[in-house]
Amino acid sequence: MTFFSAQTGKAAVLRWHWILLLSMLSILPFLFVRVPPLVDVPGHIGRFAVQLAPAENILHRYFVFAWRPTLNLGADLIVQALHPLLGPVAAMWLVCAAVPALTVLGLLAVTRRMNPGGAAALPFALLFVYNDSFLWGFVNYALSAALSLCGWALWMALERRKSLRALVFALFAPVLFLGHGEGGALLLLWVAAWEAEQIGRWWQPRGLAALTARLWPFLFVAVPVVLSAGGEKGGKTVWDFSGKIDALFNMLRDQNMVFDLASLGAAFAVLVYGRLRGARLACGGRLAVWASFALFLAAPYQLSGTANVDARLIAHAMMLALALQDWSGVPRRPRAWVAAAGVALLVLRFGVTTVSFIGYGQRYHRELQALDHVARGSRVLNFTLADCGVRAWRNPRITHLANLATLERDAWVNAHWAVKSVHLLESRYAPLGFVTDPSQLVSPPDCVGTTGAGRQRHGIAQLVPTLPLDQVDYLWLIDVQLPAGVRDPRLVPIWRSGDSALYAIHHIKAT
Repeated sequence: MTFFSAQTGKAAVLRWHWILLLSMLSILPFLFVRVPPLVDVPGHIGRFAVQLAPAENILHRYFVFAWRPTLNLGADLIVQALHPLLGPVAAMWLVCAAVPALTVLGLLAVTRRMNPGGAAALPFALLFVYNDSFLWGFVNYALSAALSLCGWALWMALERRKSLRALVFALFAPVLFLGHGEGGALLLLWVAAWEAEQIGRWWQPRGLAALTARLWPFLFVAVPVVLSAGGEKGGKTVWDFSGKIDALFNMLRDQNMVFDLASLGAAFAVLVYGRLRGARLACGGRLAVWASFALFLAAPYQLSGTANVDARLIAHAMMLALALQDWSGVPRRPRAWVAAAGVALLVLRFGVTTVSFIGYGQRYHRELQALDHVARGSRVLNFTLADCGVRAWRNPRITHLANLATLERDAWVNAHWAVKSVHLLESRYAPLGFVTDPSQLVSPPDCVGTTGAGRQRHGIAQLVPTLPLDQVDYLWLIDVQLPAGVRDPRLVPIWRSGDSALYAIHHIKAT
């Protein structure tokens, strides 16, 4: 297959059979793993164990799980529906694998509609499917954003069947917001921007009235928004404008800092080069692209306890900017070279991602062998190494691996999230200072101190004197060792692999 059809000059890859094939190929890395190696995903799976546990399970002594409406229920509801057939791990695997497939499907469908003959930079847009936020495991957002791309394409496809479109989106949009409010808001943003371009002079009173009339099916998103507003309140809202620079540089953060930044630089260079050669944003997509970047700039870093709100948005803005940059007026040779370079870089990065998933899967399997030595219903105090600086560029994605003890051994562990305004889980069992995330994180000695966000980084040597060993059954260290010279008769080593170890706690009775 050539990228452009010789007869029509249009991107051959935008034929439906190629769109579907590329969507399916995008899930290849997931075929080599059981637990998706996305940073937060083991934490979600651990929470699902409590969510799905029968009433008599010991987990209910340790945790409280209570359903309530929030704008962050996508994976929770899907796993709740699928677990009788698949179990929680396979159900979450399906959710995670669906994200790249739906993102590719939606992005290519939007491009097919608005930029079929000028999408030379489309391969560069596809670099951002496996973006930093997705690799962090912000799955509810990523799933809703992917569905928003598909929804936007569907909205345009139903332009001549407005009654059917109104019915579909009066149902679809509220469900999307329930899955994740921020991801769902992208659908409203993109549709509103597209409709505004169709209207022209949309900022005038008559234009605003016409735009509002076209968007009336989205009025129903008020239902989940209002219901969630009556829930728990908590968490701060914080703007961090300097952090947006980090978000820009981190968009393609994955395995190698030099390669990732070079790939990002190549994507920006394509946008600039295209602009200099006369490539412009395709008609119908201009407002959507600029509105996406504007939303990234305006969004807070933290909203009611949810962090990285702004950073999640930037990759989708870049996807659209590259996919909708119309190169049809650029001479054929530079257009072909840009497409060929993009395909080569995309294949290389996708190969690196696939190999990395295999490595992460092997690491997960090795670390989780510790659970073979953990009794069911026990209490596990976990510490996991969290590096800093340039060394932390390649994330080992083990921050929440210990949460799988809750699934595999019905165990309490101190690595769960419990922000009342965001999560449905609370920890009943609460050893002082070691209850929930991030109490499981420890830093190397040269990283100890206060972060830019005001969080304290502690080393294992600082924490050892305060460990609540009398209140737990095991100490599980992942990629971190006890300081030399620590001798505590309560700590009985029962498993070790590399720098990871599991200690049973010998409870010494007072005499």
